[in-house]
Amino acid sequence: MKKFVQIVDNAAYWIFEAEELPPYPNPEDFLDITGREGIEEGFLYNSEADEFTAHIIPEPVETQPTIEEKILAENQYQTMLLELNSSGGA
Repeated sequence: MKKFVQIVDNAAYWIFEAEELPPYPNPEDFLDITGREGIEEGFLYNSEADEFTAHIIPEPVETQPTIEEKILAENQYQTMLLELNSSGGA
């Protein structure tokens, strides 16, 4: 049994096993990866080097609010408290 991968947008899209590559409309979108271990769907494919690499999702960057954003938030909070007090709430 052979192992094939469909490449879509330079990434491993679909990995499957078959005796031979079925007659797909674009057979050039498929590679025979028989004997190559560790390739998973979603891995990026470099056609020039014929290499697959894991798609790395960067860690989210936490940003601190600016002083202007802090002042605006405090002003909005104080305005809300004043509105609640003037309308008889809390």
